[in-house]
Amino acid sequence: MSNVYSFKDYDKHLSLKPPVEFWLAVAFFLRPLVLKISTIQMGRGGVKTRDVTKLFDLVYPENFGFFLGVIATIPVVLIFIALAKRKPGASDLVKKIWRNSVNLMMVAALLNIVVIFLPLILGKAHSIHLVGWAQLIITFLIMGYLVKSQRLRDTFADFPVKADAEKSKVKKA
Repeated sequence: MSNVYSFKDYDKHLSLKPPVEFWLAVAFFLRPLVLKISTIQMGRGGVKTRDVTKLFDLVYPENFGFFLGVIATIPVVLIFIALAKRKPGASDLVKKIWRNSVNLMMVAALLNIVVIFLPLILGKAHSIHLVGWAQLIITFLIMGYLVKSQRLRDTFADFPVKADAEKSKVKKA
């Protein structure tokens, strides 16, 4: 635990908790899954399927774009799994995913850019709609945050260690 961050920035294992900006980025990256779940729920609630389809088409005018959008959520889902298993004694795979989380989020951001331009590339659209431009701007802001945030890098570098391992390190010193 360092003097750089306040006590509330640490979890019960004395590891840095992800900052609020991280959670906002995660919410943005998971929007295809949230949108799909929302449209399913709206369809069940008696809303006309035409209205649900319009909402879905506003964000993902091309079905392949939505499929790629779901693929783009995989790196973020892996980070969620690593976060859930982030405790002393976690497997090496979880530690590796956690330590590479900034790179995984950058991959998710790049895939989101592809999703925005895909309808244009495939000839399904003649221009990028307003929602696409907004998504592009948000994606670039997130990428800037991923590159510049020392707090985020410190969070992903910090992983809890076993109490026994800490005691043995203290005894050896």
